[in-house]
Amino acid sequence: MSTGILRLQGLLMPQGPAMPFISAATARSPLPPPASSPTIQPPLPSPVSSPSPPDSPTHSAPTLPLLSGNAALTKICDVTDYPAECLATVAPLLAGEINPISVLKIGIHALQKSFEVATAVATKLIDDLSTSAVVKDALDTCVESFDSGVADLNDALAAISGHDIGRLSTLLSATITYSDTCEEAFSEQPHLESPLKEMDQHLDKLASINLAISASLQWS
Repeated sequence: MSTGILRLQGLLMPQGPAMPFISAATARSPLPPPASSPTIQPPLPSPVSSPSPPDSPTHSAPTLPLLSGNAALTKICDVTDYPAECLATVAPLLAGEINPISVLKIGIHALQKSFEVATAVATKLIDDLSTSAVVKDALDTCVESFDSGVADLNDALAAISGHDIGRLSTLLSATITYSDTCEEAFSEQPHLESPLKEMDQHLDKLASINLAISASLQWS
């Protein structure tokens, strides 16, 4: 080989360390994707009870302002021995003008309803096969007394309409005795406890309230 050719080869193929062989496939291979950083979730808030929604307003017919602010009704009930029971009984049913007669009428109707409820309870006990004969006898007395109470209260409403204060007082006085008559029917028997004791106490209070309010009436 001639010297010129050797010189040319030296220029094309320089002396030095061999370069690593890189294939075309290797050159085209994509780089592995970078490792994704873990998503950091924000700390969850501590559990807190949700506030209760506000109570929906009731749409009952307006009848009475707050009890503590109703001076007229409070004054009427204060003449009784049970002013708190008087307010609790009359206030939910009162509508319109507040005066002793309107309050008394509501009290009479409330007592009538209570007599009817007591009669229903006594009748159910009488019909119960497990009720002893001696208890049934006492309950029969109670039912008769309660029925008399309802009748007297109907007459009392008529007496109010007729402005008959004397008859009204007599009828309302009688209604106090009916719960006592019921309890006495049980107390006459040794070791016999009345199943209507609490109901009779309630009847006695309502009857007393009505009688006290009637005594304060001033007929025009």
